[in-house]
Amino acid sequence: MSDTNANALLRDPSVGHRNIDQAQWANLELLLADVARDDLAVAVRTFLSAGSSGVVGVFDDNLLWASLIVSVDQSGAPESLSTIDGPAAAAAGEMAKAAGEAVRWVQAHHGPCSLGLFVDKKHAEALLRASDKAAAVRTASAAGGLVLSPVPPALAIALA
Repeated sequence: MSDTNANALLRDPSVGHRNIDQAQWANLELLLADVARDDLAVAVRTFLSAGSSGVVGVFDDNLLWASLIVSVDQSGAPESLSTIDGPAAAAAGEMAKAAGEAVRWVQAHHGPCSLGLFVDKKHAEALLRASDKAAAVRTASAAGGLVLSPVPPALAIALA
């Protein structure tokens, strides 16, 4: 994997890479190319519960286009990065159904999942560019381009 934003944001010798789907990772790198270098790390520290994982899935034409699973240890420090794999990665159709399958897959392979954020590509791009991230999340939700489940308490408060 190249030293791009997605990788550099959480670069730490103790953070492992597990089961990375190269196509999803390449799409993730494209998506995150112009993102502020600290945005992802801040989100991990803010929204993931210690000893859990968070999953983000980006859909394009009802197919999983990119994903990122971040697992954190009991102190809340990033422990591993991965992408959605297996049948959950091939799930197509309604985003809510695919998101549910992805969260179940994360729980089965990475343990407790404290954040599930699934968004269509258009709204993902808008969210990453937005200065008001909460407003962008609300816009995506209102347009039917977002599934947020599970929702960590800190994110629920931020969106209230």
